[in-house]
Amino acid sequence: MNSPTFVQKREHPRVPVSWPVTMVTPEGDIDGIIENISAGGAYIRCGTPLLQKDLFILSILSQDREHSWIGAEVVWIDIPLRADSDAIPIGMGVRFTNITADDLQFVSHVVSELS
Repeated sequence: MNSPTFVQKREHPRVPVSWPVTMVTPEGDIDGIIENISAGGAYIRCGTPLLQKDLFILSILSQDREHSWIGAEVVWIDIPLRADSDAIPIGMGVRFTNITADDLQFVSHVVSELS
């Protein structure tokens, strides 16, 4: 019996991290945590959702370097379905839309080291 083959849709491999992030939006700043990251985007948990296709600036502070400022777009939203969903942060998949060569090199190095 043949089992189905899983096809990875992602262009870039992701690795788990736990980095504080601030999402700078026209409506104000939103704090969250990056739970995984790749050279092309990240998964962020936060208490206040953004909408799909929202554009914003990520202010990332990792232990290994100073702030990174990266343009991003919300690609998808992970909304909790449990009754106590107020206690569960909302997750968002974001893609990087504007990243400097230095920041891309740093993220790629982190992914390489952790994979």
